Amino acid sequence: MKRRLPVFLLLAALMLLALTGCEDATPVLAGTPTPAATATPLPEPFTAEITAAPLPTDGLGNTISGENHYWQYLSFGAIRVYEYDDGTFLDGICVNAYPLPLDGEVDIVYTTSDGKICGIGKIHNTVGTTLLETGSNAIYAEINTDIDVTGMEFSLVVKTPYVPVAAASAE
Repeated sequence: MKRRLPVFLLLAALMLLALTGCEDATPVLAGTPTPAATATPLPEPFTAEITAAPLPTDGLGNTISGENHYWQYLSFGAIRVYEYDDGTFLDGICVNAYPLPLDGEVDIVYTTSDGKICGIGKIHNTVGTTLLETGSNAIYAEINTDIDVTGMEFSLVVKTPYVPVAAASAE
């Protein structure tokens, strides 16, 4: 038994020696350095500057692009040019798609192939004014001409640009 004890101690010592040779591979986080607080200036806040006047818009929100802007809301159709007695006349329909009445002047103009005016007439409504109510309007014109223009091409020429008229002043 005496012999067993030294062998046992020798074996225990060897095992302890074997265990002490192993390293723990578990990562250990070291403290991360925290930078010292320093005063850093902030950028100047952005402020928008309006450098131009806003574009004017009409009652439908479209940008008013020029003096003939409201002309785009008028469409002409069912135009009939005819001769009666000693005169030449125009009948037709004009649709005003703008929410307010529009007032202006437009002429029906006939020109020859070389550009000379051979017939002209001022378009008006049923009561003889140039006011075109919202919706469909019957239009008329007496065409001043010395020749038969019923089969000729014509153009509508804006003489006075159309502008909206307040509903109260239109009545």
